[in-house]
Amino acid sequence: MGHWIKSLSDRSEFIGVLTLAFGWTIASSVSMALSNLGVAPPQPADAQTVDPNWLAGVLCMELPILAMIGLFLRERGWTWSRLGSPPSWRDVLPGLSLALGTALLFWLAQMIAASVGLETRAPDEAVPVQAGMDWPLILAVSAVNGFYEEALVCGYLIAAMRDKRSMWTAIHLSTAIRVAYHLYQGDVGVISIVPMGLAYAWLYAVTGRLWPLVLAHIVLDAWALGAA
Repeated sequence: MGHWIKSLSDRSEFIGVLTLAFGWTIASSVSMALSNLGVAPPQPADAQTVDPNWLAGVLCMELPILAMIGLFLRERGWTWSRLGSPPSWRDVLPGLSLALGTALLFWLAQMIAASVGLETRAPDEAVPVQAGMDWPLILAVSAVNGFYEEALVCGYLIAAMRDKRSMWTAIHLSTAIRVAYHLYQGDVGVISIVPMGLAYAWLYAVTGRLWPLVLAHIVLDAWALGAA
C-alpha cells in the first residue's frame, strides 16, 4: 500500500485529497441550494437545522477524514513545515483581527444586498441554529472545523500548487471550492464568501502563515453557533 501511495502522481494526490475533503460537502451544499431554489425536491426542515446531533456528525465526519488525509500525505512525504510555521502567540492578534474584519465583511455584504433590492436570506436563516447548545461541543466543533477547512482549502491546496501554477490560480481555485461548499447559505452567504475566500487565500499565499486563518475561522464558527 505504501509503495502504491508513493507511486501516485501529484495530480492524483491533489484530486484525491480535495475530493475526499470536500466532495461530499460540495454535493450536499449544491443539493441544498437547488432545493432552496425549488429545482430539487425539498429537504425535511429538521435536516437543515444545526443542533447537537448535527455538530456531532461534523466531528464524526471531519476527524476521520483529517486522520486519513494526514496519514496519506505523510506517506507521500509531506511535513507540517510545508504548510508553514508552527502556531505561536504572535498569531493571536492577526487571527482575532481577521475574525473581526470578516464579521464586518459579512455585515457589509448583507447591507449592500439589501440596498440593491436583492431578495436574500441571511446565512442563519438558510440554516437555522438551535439555541442553547453546550459550549464544550460548540468549541470542539469550531476548533475541528476551523482547522479542517483552512488547513485543506488554503494550506494544502496553495502549498501543493505553489510551484506548479501561479499564485492567483491557486487563490481562485481555493475561493471557488470554499464558495461551492457554502452555496447552501444562499445569495448573501455566497456574496460574503467570495471576498473572504480571496482574502484568506491571498493572506496565506503571501505570508505562509496558516494559524491566523485557523483562529479567525474558529472564532467565527463559535460566535455563529453560540450567539443563537
